[in-house]
Amino acid sequence: MMRLKIKIVALFISFALHLQAQDFPYHYFTHVIPEINNPSLAAASSDMNVAFGGYNLWAGGYKPVSNYLVSLSFSPDFRKRRNYNRNATRVGVGVNLLKERTGPFNQHILHLMYAYHIPVSGDAQLSLGISGIAENLFIDINSLSPGQPDDPRLTGGNNQSFLLDGGFGASIISEKFQISFSALNLAPGTYRLSEQNAQEITSYRKFFLNSMYLIHFSPNFFIRPQVTLRNSRLNLLNYDASFDLGLHYFDVGAGYRSESSLFAFIRVPLAGFTFSWTSENPLQASHMAGYGHSITVGWSPGL
Repeated sequence: MMRLKIKIVALFISFALHLQAQDFPYHYFTHVIPEINNPSLAAASSDMNVAFGGYNLWAGGYKPVSNYLVSLSFSPDFRKRRNYNRNATRVGVGVNLLKERTGPFNQHILHLMYAYHIPVSGDAQLSLGISGIAENLFIDINSLSPGQPDDPRLTGGNNQSFLLDGGFGASIISEKFQISFSALNLAPGTYRLSEQNAQEITSYRKFFLNSMYLIHFSPNFFIRPQVTLRNSRLNLLNYDASFDLGLHYFDVGAGYRSESSLFAFIRVPLAGFTFSWTSENPLQASHMAGYGHSITVGWSPGL
């Protein structure tokens, strides 16, 4: 019995390490919710932003990976101003709540963000931000043995671990372009699940460099190319390249990730809300076990 449980746990650990060792997939959401990986974007483009999102990986009729997020950012003094103004110095604060579930592994991440937005010239602003990060990794051992949840051989170890960390970001934003850089997990730690080194999972510093340019052909039609450079646990440099077409009532887009994956998305703004759907389609089975889909809903009073 004990040997079987050890083999099952080892199998899930191996599976989790293959999926970037319990990394929340920031890059699956940054094209629709950019502030989740850059604290300088808290309330950078409007006085308030609220967003909800979810990602599920479908593989053979079951969902081995699920991700969820809640993001809120606002300017504390937005009630004193009737309209958002990029030419005024402003402060932005925000919070991101992220959750990833991979098999029995559950990771919860909390970001507390503070940003300072400074007008520089014309319609451009410089945004600087910092964030405090708290992370929790929890292994649901009971999900491997639902018939005997109180088995002392399964509950005798440490099934969760906590880490505290931080990050920063800087962005230059205007009506036509945006350039952003951010770094998360500046002091990477180690999730220790027992006294044995074999049951440790280490975090790592994450870097993101994003650039976007907006080309307007008419008030109801635009093209927006975007490139993001980022690192991962396995590669020093990965990238996402995409573009979206803005039409009268919605915009559609597509892109390619360096992990040999194509993605397509659609965004629909409606009465202050923005609804989006993204489909992740791997070209190689080694990247993902199946096809992934994400859905987000955002709200901003300035839309």
